[in-house]
Amino acid sequence: MAIPKLSGLDEVHPRLYVEPSMSDAQRQALQHEIELGRAAVEAFWGGITTTPYFVACVTTDCDVRFGSYGQRAAAYGDFAIRLSPRGMTASLIAHEWSHAELYRRAGGGWHARRIPRWFDEGVAVVIANEPRHSEENWAEIRRLDLPTPSLASLVTFGEWGAAMRAFGETAGDVPGNRHVVYTLAGHTVRAFLACAGAGGVVAVLDAVRSGAAFDEAYARVGGGCARPRE
Repeated sequence: MAIPKLSGLDEVHPRLYVEPSMSDAQRQALQHEIELGRAAVEAFWGGITTTPYFVACVTTDCDVRFGSYGQRAAAYGDFAIRLSPRGMTASLIAHEWSHAELYRRAGGGWHARRIPRWFDEGVAVVIANEPRHSEENWAEIRRLDLPTPSLASLVTFGEWGAAMRAFGETAGDVPGNRHVVYTLAGHTVRAFLACAGAGGVVAVLDAVRSGAAFDEAYARVGGGCARPRE
């Protein structure tokens, strides 16, 4: 991911590298989706501090060569976003760009790792606004009384990955899978936003970057909206 131009990709412009077999029409469509994704991120955050470059693959072989193990898309810190053949949509681009933006705003590196995965992913879910992670889906999860993980079990990268495997969310679009892990994260962050707004997310990240513990900052900013489940 560090030097995509030297890995056989075509440079569309300095922030976009694509598999050579991608057609002109596909390249134009992708650039449009990137602009839509950027607009969604900017609308939520009130501005953008990151300019990641994109690596886009139209074949699975290319996607795997650049580090994929099945994800539709992935962010690498605040500097790069990889898009699979299934990930070239505005919603997925917005989701991953949100990760890059949160990483930067939290202070990067060690500071960013102090942000629980459920919060980082929840913010990205809200910005992406995919129907499969919606409040309507959450209501159906509750109606069906499906098991869901605890937020305390979704803090680290390892814990998030374990939950994804346990709840069958690593295999793509499986019929009947309600995507409970991502939907829970989005539901929790939406409740926080109802009290604190997007400015509350920024306030939490500013506090963490300044040395505060996440739980302390989240409770202070979110007040009575901290970690609802219903």
